[in-house]
Parts: sequence; C-alpha cells; structure tokens
Amino acid sequence: MKNIIFFFVVIFLSSICVAQQKKTITPSVFDSWKDLENQTISDDGNWISYEINPQKGDGILYIYHRLNSKIDSVMRGYDAKFSSNSDFLVFKIKAPYDTIRKAKLAKKKADDLPKDSIGIWILKTNSITKFPKLKSFKFAKENSKHITFLLEKDALIKDSSNIKPKDTTTVSDTLKKQTTIEKSKKKDKKTKAKKKKEDNGTLVIFNPALQKTTHYDEVSEYEISENGNIISYILHKKDTIADSSFVFIYNTQTEISKNIYKNKGTIKKITPDKNGEQICFIYSSDTTKVKAYNLFYWTSKSEAKCIIDTLNSSMKKNWCVSENGDFYFSQNRMKFFFYTAPFPEKEFKDSLTEDEKYKLDLWSWTDTLLQPNQLKNIEKDKKKSFLAVYFLKKQKMVQLASDDIPFVTTTLKGDGNIGIGYNYKPYSKYVSWITDIFRDVYIVDFLTGNEKLFLKKAQSIASISPNGNFVAWYNKADSTWNLFSIKENTSMPVTKNLGVNFWDEDHDVPSLPDPYGLAGWSKDDKSLLIYDRFDIWQISTDNKTKPERITKNFGRKNKTKFRYIELDKEALWINTDKNLLLKTYNEDSKQEGFYSVKIKSKDEPKKLIIGDYKFSTPQLSKKSNVLLWRKCNFNIYPNLCISTIDFKDEICITNANPQQTNYFWGSVELVKWKTNNNEELEGLLYKPENFNSAQKCPMIVYFYEKNSHTIHNHYTPKPSKSVINFPEYLSNGYLIFVPDIKYKVGSPGQDAYDAIMSGTDYIVSKGFVNEKKIGLQGQSWGGYQVAYLVTRTNRFCAAMAGAAVSNMISAYGGIRWTSGNSRMMQYENGQSRIGGTLWEKKDLYIENSPIFFADKIQTPLLMMNNDADGAVPWYQGIELFTSLRRLEKPVWLLNYNGDDHNLKRRANSIDLDIRMKQFFDHYLKDEPAPKWMIEGIPAMKKDKENGYDLVK
Repeated sequence: MKNIIFFFVVIFLSSICVAQQKKTITPSVFDSWKDLENQTISDDGNWISYEINPQKGDGILYIYHRLNSKIDSVMRGYDAKFSSNSDFLVFKIKAPYDTIRKAKLAKKKADDLPKDSIGIWILKTNSITKFPKLKSFKFAKENSKHITFLLEKDALIKDSSNIKPKDTTTVSDTLKKQTTIEKSKKKDKKTKAKKKKEDNGTLVIFNPALQKTTHYDEVSEYEISENGNIISYILHKKDTIADSSFVFIYNTQTEISKNIYKNKGTIKKITPDKNGEQICFIYSSDTTKVKAYNLFYWTSKSEAKCIIDTLNSSMKKNWCVSENGDFYFSQNRMKFFFYTAPFPEKEFKDSLTEDEKYKLDLWSWTDTLLQPNQLKNIEKDKKKSFLAVYFLKKQKMVQLASDDIPFVTTTLKGDGNIGIGYNYKPYSKYVSWITDIFRDVYIVDFLTGNEKLFLKKAQSIASISPNGNFVAWYNKADSTWNLFSIKENTSMPVTKNLGVNFWDEDHDVPSLPDPYGLAGWSKDDKSLLIYDRFDIWQISTDNKTKPERITKNFGRKNKTKFRYIELDKEALWINTDKNLLLKTYNEDSKQEGFYSVKIKSKDEPKKLIIGDYKFSTPQLSKKSNVLLWRKCNFNIYPNLCISTIDFKDEICITNANPQQTNYFWGSVELVKWKTNNNEELEGLLYKPENFNSAQKCPMIVYFYEKNSHTIHNHYTPKPSKSVINFPEYLSNGYLIFVPDIKYKVGSPGQDAYDAIMSGTDYIVSKGFVNEKKIGLQGQSWGGYQVAYLVTRTNRFCAAMAGAAVSNMISAYGGIRWTSGNSRMMQYENGQSRIGGTLWEKKDLYIENSPIFFADKIQTPLLMMNNDADGAVPWYQGIELFTSLRRLEKPVWLLNYNGDDHNLKRRANSIDLDIRMKQFFDHYLKDEPAPKWMIEGIPAMKKDKENGYDLVK
C-alpha cells in the first residue's frame, strides 16, 4: 500500500514539474512558430511536397514518400510542382534570408537583389539538380519528360559554378552546345550604356532522366504543348537599326529546334495547341512603344501566315489584335480565341517643363465612375481588350465581346458555340451607393457573333450549362432559381413551392440576400444541383422530373449543411453516376466532416469522417485514390493527413509546431445565452490552459459580426495585424469572450450593445471573471462598435478600436481608397446597416456615430488608424482622437505610416502587438504603464525611441 501511495505521489510531483516547465507566449517566441503551406500530391499518389516556413528567416521544402514514410528536405525551397508522370519535382530556391537582408541594408535596388534558383528533384534517384538566377519554369501537362525554364541573361556563363547539380554524379556537357541560330558576341558599348531592363533570358530545356541540357539565349517567351511534344519559344535580337524576332519550335522527341518564322519587329503571345501541331502568335512591325499587332498561324503542315490584320472584314474599324488577354486554342483545336482592342493611342510627346504644367483631377457629376476609381484602374483600362474567335477550318473571325458587351464566357474549354455576355456599364454609377452589382446578360452565338438580351439589370451571375443548352440564374426579387432554354427561348422558375428557402436566411443587411449557390451541372445538361440552407437539390432540365433532394432531407433534419466537393479540378460537369463527396457543417454542434452520396440510391448520405475539427478541401491524386487534406482545432495545428478516398487509413504526416507543448495554451467552448429581448445568441469562450474557476481572471471581449462557427479555427502565435492574438493572451492568463451579434436594419450600435452586454453579463455570472478588469477589442466594423460601446457604458476598463469609423456623416461621403468608390453603399445597404441615405435617415446616422457622444466616454481608449488605410479613411480616427483630447480623456492613436487597414509590414505588426498588450496589461492586470502611454513619443524622437520601457 505504501508503494502504491509513493507511486502516485511521484506521478503527482512529476506532473507539477511538467506544468512548471511550461512557458508563457511572448513576442520573443513568435518566430519559433511556423506555417505549413503549399502542399501538393503527385499524380500517382506516392509523393507529397509541402513547405514549412518561419515567420522570419529561411523556410524548408519537404517531400514525403508515402510508400516508405521517408521525408527529405531542401532549404529555402518553395512553389513546388510534380511532373505529370511523377518522375520529378520542380521548385524554386530562394536566396538565403541573411544574404537578401544584407543586400537591402546595402541599399541595393530590387533588380540587383539575389535571385531565385531552380531545383529539379529526380524522385527515383533522390538527386537534385540546380540552376541559378531563375525567371520562370514550365512543364507539360502530360508526358512531362522535360522541364523548361528561363534564366536571367548570361546566368549560365556568369554563374557556371552554380549549375553543377547537387547530389548527382555528372552534369551533361550540352550546356556548351551552340544554339541553332547565329549568336553575336559583340557588344555595342553605347547601346549597353543606355540599355533598359530587358525581359529576355536564357531558355533551358532539361531532361532530368538523362541529365541532358540544351539552352538558347535572348528568349522572351516560351510555351509547351499539353502533350509535351513541342516547346515553342520567341527569340529576340537587338539591332541598332531594327530589332528582329524569331519563332522556334523544339521537338522533344528529336531534340531539334526549328525556326518557323522571323521578321524585323516584335513577336508575342506564342500559343501552341494541346498536341503541338498548331501555333498562333502576334507580330508587329511598329517600332513605337505602343504597337498594333496582327495574328499569325502556323501548322505542322504549312508555313506561318498572317490570318488576322486590320484589313480583315470582321475586324472593327480602327481596331486591331491586342497584346493583352489570355490566348488559347479550344480543346478540340478547331478554334483560336484571342483579344482585340481599338488602335492604341500614339505616344504623347511632352513639350512642357514640369513647372509649366497644371495638375488637375476634374470631378464631374456626369462621370460614370468617380475620379479616384478611374485613376485606380487607369492602367487596367489602358489594357482593356475584347474576346474574339477564329474558326480555323472556315478561316473566319467572329468578334464576341465589344465595348457594349465587354465580358463573354466560353463553354467546354472553348468547344461550345454558345456563351454568356455581360454588360455592367449602364449601372456603373450605382457602385457608389448600392452593394449589389447589376448587369445586362446576353446569349452570344459564337458562329455569328450575334447577341440576344436575356436578362435586364440582373443582380446575379448566370450559369450556362456545359453543352450550352440552358442557362440557370437566380432572381433576387422573388428568391427563385430559374432555367432558360436557349433552343426553346423559354424561361421557368424551378425552385418555387419546394417548401424551403434558397436565399441566405442569415442575411441581415438592408439589401436582397444572395442564394446559397449552385453546385454545378450534370453531363449532357440533364440536370443541375442547387443548394438550400442544408441540402442539395437535383433539378431536371426536362421540366418533367420532379425536383428531389439528393441528400434525402438528412441535412435539414440534422441541421447539417452539405456542400459538394469536386475532386477533379478539370471536370466540366458533375458525374452523377459516381459517389459524390460532400463537406458538412453542423449548425448546432459546429462539427465538420465529409459524407458521400449516390444520387440514384435511396439511401441517406454515408458518413465518412466527422469530428470537432475544421477540415480543408481535400486534394485527390489523379491516378490513385489517395487523398491529401488537413484538419485542425484550436489546440491542434492543421497538419497534413493522407487517407483513402473514403477517409480510411488516415495518417498524419507532419508536425509543424511541436514546440507548442512547451507553452501554456488554452481551450475554447461554445456558450449560449439570451439577451434582454429574449433572443438566443451564441459565442465562444476561450480559457487559459491553467484556468482555475476559483480565481478571478481578467477578460477581453473581442467581436466581429458572428464567430461561433470558427470554434475549431487554429491560431498560431504571431504579431498582430489588427486584433489580439488569442494564444498569446490566453497564455498570459486572460479569458477571451467572442459573442455573436445579430443585427436589425437601422440600429447597428444598439444591436451590438445588446449582444455584447448581455453576453458579458452571462460570462460574469459564472463567477470566474474579474468584472472590474474587462476590456474591449475590435477591428474595422468591430473597431467602430468598440468606439460606440464606450459611449454607452463605463463597464469596460480599457478598449482598443482598430480602423474605427467614428462619424458616419463624414464617412458617408468619403472614399474607399482601395477601390476608389464612394462609401455611401456601406451605409445604405451594406454592413453599416443604416438602410437609407444621409438626408433620409439623418437621425440614425447621428445616433450610431460615436463622435456625437464623445463627452460620454470614460474608458481609456487605444486607437489604430493608418494613413494608407484603403477601407476606412484614417481621418475617422483623427476626429475621435482630437475630440477626446479636447475633453482631456485618456486616448492614444497609432498611425503606422504607409500601412493598410490590416497591417502588412511585419515590423509594424510586432510594434502593435507589443503596445496593445502593454495597454491591456496596464489596465486589466495593474502592471506598470510603458513610457509611451505616459509621455507619448515626440516627433523629434520618432524612429529613435519606442517608449516600451515600463515606468514603475
């Protein structure tokens, strides 16, 4: 008996020792937490690559061999891609972090910083070949026996020592081979002195299996046919009189390069078909900066020839082929899609000095778009181009898009002859005060270019069936899905009288709700799958078969949302003959998981995996049934898992942050309560790992709309971009309460007050909260509501408001600088939920604006409003700050110069994290205030003193 007692005493003391060894999370340890990113699986399912990157420093690329569980790695590797035959892995290699940092400290320009290298990992031999100064790489979609990449000009000559492969025995001597065209070795010193940055480089074609390399200099573009048979590229030669361009094709079977076109001028947009038997490119003889192009066409049976120029009868007057847009062959190789545009404007010749010019933006009430929006999109508008198609056998061009119908979609990867066209222009002005985007929708006939107006002022995108027989669209006005038969020219509602809603029932802003969505179409256009809140409906296009729930009403009965997951990313339709994979979320339990269902079966969906986790969308290997996916919860980092397609034989293959066990973490639980209006709400309560209900803990209330569905989110310790870092605060003894907020139109401030105050009351009633030490924190919309709350109550002893709007009246007419649009829509029918114009509902704008009640604020307030915030004008923070300063209330405003709504610069994030934590520690834990809170930081000491020192 004594031995048993002694055993348990030892175990108890050991557990205390382990607990005492745990540490609290501080900014000094953030860098030990890493992010697992960019996972991918090979087509045969045997290899998985992923990156584990630190917050600062050099990351590592890992490769996992599923058959033997072996893991290999490459320092600084990233952006990895497996070849289609799973023979090799291609990736980029960054220069060492310290090397880049030293170069930046030396004030080197971006073009002079150390460049990436390329690595080719040959899986069978476990060997790596590297090449320096990478610009880009590509390989074929099928039969990828070669890897093709572009290096910086002269990279092989200047860095020949670096091209030797690592962990391989030999390197092919073919790098010394002469290219198949004449290369000039002479340098024009005068030209070199004036030479601007060029995009040309050295094209390398590498056969990893044979370690055989061929290269060509002065290459500006290259593309590979899908089947890997040819590599097409453009070679550009500089000349003092006129530059010359050449088009070559490299046959990967014969390893011979052939010149198929050459001319003085510029060649771009080289595009092979999937078999490498046809190539299109554009050519211009213009020597000016802006050029007009012609379209050329080559086949393996004939020489390259011009097929579209400005004289083509189908080309609009004063239009030409554009150099912008994505050019491509249809899947059946019978059409070529390209873009046209009006003649580019001639280069403007400036004859005035800077002091002779006036600088003006002229705002006019007749402008379709506001000046800031126009200026924001000016470069995009200069490149505006319009889709056209060339029928190769008929030798006929058809213009599909136009200035009146600028956007046209295709079907069946270009094989279809019917598309959808959109025109947003008549309603462009509305974006200033309406959140919905309106458009006119057209049916476009590719054979003739004729378009027929189908929907006027539609509020949702239309979906055309794969074979172009039907169009599905959602009508927000009557909340129904509709089906339009192109052949019959008839439209009918397909979701009326089904007994469920197809619109978002949680929609609580003053605008019409969006639908839950469309899963997709079945083969041969026979049906489409549509979501309601919980289930998935199959709607037949024959107007005879009754709509049915493929999920057998299981979703609604169990309050479980089903959403279809397409594992084949190239699928054009849903294969309704196979089991469908469905992702699920239960609204009550918050559990996620996956089910499968067979449409033709009478059985309910079959559970595959479910639990208290958040699951990623899985990746399926193309040639095996191996799934790659991630799962996490608050305590478990989202590591990588592999399994069978039905989630059996699950294996977790990574452990990105093992150090987490050394630190105090926490837990999260779902809480429910009722407001004073008897409305039931949910929220999340986070507790420290060493939580003791007998002790009174400080608590921070954080909120933004609804968050209870994020219960299984995992947060890594890292600097704050705008909100508190949950693990950091929990590790330091704080409780965190995150209430959901339900809104009504016209009372966003009151609704937040009702939810947050009642929720805080409920948590305090548990007995473990120090009710005199409760803080508030929110960002953006949440920041506004922090500012509003402290005008209504003195309950909170400190508050931090990030990017808060303090004055809805001045903000109403302001600009969202990210888009250049007016902020009116935010209030009239957007998130701010006022539900009317300033002149219609003046009282509500005042009632919901903290600035008008600044004299009521007693709570110490820390604010962040950055001068480059593209969402909330930073003067909103200035207005409240100057008011509180005038009232002699404790207030601080952080403005991170040149930074955005949520901080982008890591140094700024670290600073915010430190200051916010010091602020809350002072007021909620009675710790000494830092110097910056007592004395501020004078402008003369900016960037020299941080004021972090605590004043005791």
